[in-house]
Amino acid sequence: MKITITGGSGFIGSSLVKSLLKEQITIFDTKKPKFDVNFVEGDINNIDNVIVATKDADVVIHLAAALGVINTERNPVKTLDTNIVGTRNVLESCRLNDVKKIIFSSSSEVYGEPIKVPISESDKPIPITTYGISKLAAEEYIKSYSKSYGIRYTILRLFNVYGDEQGTQWVVPEFVSKAVNNDDIIIHGTGSQIRAFCYVTDVADAFRITLEKGDGETFNIGNDKEPISIKNLAERVISLADSKSSIRSIPFEKSDRNRSEIMNRAPNIEKADKLLGYHPVVSLDEGILQIIRNKKPN
Repeated sequence: MKITITGGSGFIGSSLVKSLLKEQITIFDTKKPKFDVNFVEGDINNIDNVIVATKDADVVIHLAAALGVINTERNPVKTLDTNIVGTRNVLESCRLNDVKKIIFSSSSEVYGEPIKVPISESDKPIPITTYGISKLAAEEYIKSYSKSYGIRYTILRLFNVYGDEQGTQWVVPEFVSKAVNNDDIIIHGTGSQIRAFCYVTDVADAFRITLEKGDGETFNIGNDKEPISIKNLAERVISLADSKSSIRSIPFEKSDRNRSEIMNRAPNIEKADKLLGYHPVVSLDEGILQIIRNKKPN
């Protein structure tokens, strides 16, 4: 199978490529990948670049996006352009190159503050962030292109992905980095926010499965087994790292976040289980320990 992965040099993309090395992979990204696969350098905001990258592809896995709470809230116009116009460029390239299917990396941010938890795909999306709005708009573009041009699609709404090659601007690697250095771990507010973290290899597995399943469907992808508060996550990291770190709380208004925090977010993944046979296997402790091993000095 010939697969083009936009954003394939990134955190999720690298894990996914590693699981698909038996296929004919093309990575489309602004930076070179660490794997020896076909690479097209470019930006999804440049449709000519995307057309080249998707030529002859059977499937496009679209991961490239503007990411991060702070980054996307500080740069709302760029976020909208990259995540909406960039996705339209990918779709138009799929149409021109007769690509059979697109698999889209969406986000749990589309739900906003959930009406109920765990969140199901049938729950109404009410995004409260620029990022969430951009992902929901991109989903609608994908459905419209499918209806108009017959491009098959699967949409995966990802819940709090983490892993050992993730940057420290994300919460789990940040906490681990602080813990292994015995530095204070900072939480926002009381740390009572609930999240359900999913290890990156389990997320990559979902993309692999949907190469041949899940057409015309939207799925929550995450680990529903161990929802945890941010404060308890910090305590868990400190314990597993055998750290002397202390936990320090700062009010939201004194933090670098300029939006209201979503207080409770965890997925219902029954649909992915039933239709895809998707089962996350990496426990939270296993995932944290993997990051600790890679961050501790030798």
